[in-house]
Amino acid sequence: MTAPLSGDRPRYEPGTLGAATLRRRPSRSLALARLRRGLKRQWLLFAAVTIVIAGAGLAFDWTGGVPLLPSATFWLPLSFAAGFAVALTRELSRNTVTSLSSFGKHRGYAILGAAPELTPRTLRQLPPDKRTPLGCLALLPASPFATAFRDLQASVSKDAIVAFTSSVPDEGSTTAALCTAISASQQGRNVVVIDCDLRRRSLTRKLGFDPDEGLLDACAAPDRWQAFVGEEDEIGLHFIPAPRPTGKWRNLDAAAGLQRLLANLREHYDLIVLDCPPVLATSDGPAIAALADRIVLVTAWDQTPLNAIRRAMGCLQRQPGAMTGVYVNRVPPEYRFGRLRGE
Repeated sequence: MTAPLSGDRPRYEPGTLGAATLRRRPSRSLALARLRRGLKRQWLLFAAVTIVIAGAGLAFDWTGGVPLLPSATFWLPLSFAAGFAVALTRELSRNTVTSLSSFGKHRGYAILGAAPELTPRTLRQLPPDKRTPLGCLALLPASPFATAFRDLQASVSKDAIVAFTSSVPDEGSTTAALCTAISASQQGRNVVVIDCDLRRRSLTRKLGFDPDEGLLDACAAPDRWQAFVGEEDEIGLHFIPAPRPTGKWRNLDAAAGLQRLLANLREHYDLIVLDCPPVLATSDGPAIAALADRIVLVTAWDQTPLNAIRRAMGCLQRQPGAMTGVYVNRVPPEYRFGRLRGE
């Protein structure tokens, strides 16, 4: 793959497509919103406990000759109460991020911002084949989702190399890395994004590629890095993919040319975005992220355990040089730094 090294990038001009977005009435109570999400998460546990207790109680009374109606009158309320108590205990024990302000204040972490969850209402504004985070960023630049990543890229505007990672898989770090790179490109910066997760290859797959050559080959020949840079067709974003697995055990820890590759890229790009493996899933994540000027730890709202965030931050903060901040992903539309806001 080859790609030109010109700095031409599409830029967003105010007043173009996406300048207007639909608005909706915000939720009246954040507590009710959290209760609804809790019910969606714990209904299966509630149903299982209720059915087991009610079934066992009815069966016991049936074998003892107790009529069904009196038995059901006793066991059904008891089983409902037990199911509700177990589900409520499980929900309250989920020690996750539910308030950005208190999270940053009490934990002492630098909060770089938050991205709202993409709701079906927002995605319906897009063409059917563009109903993705990247489509929202490209076609709805005035939406809260696109605005969040413009704010994020502005906060890293002084950094040449930015590493995105997460504590555990599926927190949205790949999407955050791509959206930040695209937003920076739209603002006129010369950007390249690199898929450093050789096992999952999420960024490469999101861009729709499956090459035989990629980052490892570029590390092996850092002076010929142009041969391994691809360009996304619609947005024009430059990227270095993760190559298709060949069966040989190869990782970036053994790639001595990675630092030299990044040094060469610094001379041609304003911003280099690294999509790194999860910190707690592999040792590659902290080692690769340490090469960046800034590390962005992506977490999922009301999903990532706080103890996982603490462990990940401990690993990253032991790396010398790089500044580490937290970015919260998938915040419900009714939240904005712990306060109500419209979508």
